[in-house]
Amino acid sequence: MKIENHDYDLIKLGFEGEQAITQQLFFKYGKTYEPKKIIVREGDSGKEVYIIISGMVLVTERQISGQYRVLNRLGPGEIFGEMALLENELRSATLIAATDVKLLVLAPEQFERIFQTHPRWAFKIIGALCRRIQSAFTQISNYYSGKSDVP
Repeated sequence: MKIENHDYDLIKLGFEGEQAITQQLFFKYGKTYEPKKIIVREGDSGKEVYIIISGMVLVTERQISGQYRVLNRLGPGEIFGEMALLENELRSATLIAATDVKLLVLAPEQFERIFQTHPRWAFKIIGALCRRIQSAFTQISNYYSGKSDVP
């Protein structure tokens, strides 16, 4: 199996994590968003996994009124989009750039290559999922204790 040059970059990212994000890697897989720009939209299909290099991203859900309710904030080093990849489902939230944002956008096969070279990425995803479960638990708990009107 021939490994192309860009594969070496992905292998390096797998082993070294965010420290391996170079200009060359960003040129190949990077994308920038200005504040208030939608990165992914709830209900859309997509399999890409996103790694935040810099900036802040808001995880939101659209309300009946057309407004967005903020569910979470993500920053550098955090991953999103893995749920659509793992569950083969539509996007479950709308993600909006809160600041200028730089992301790595990886197709499933690219992310799988990183995953295979270094399993620490599995722990990043498990950590992200645990934080989401904890956040959902807190929201539900606050709702039933009268601290919030939205579950």
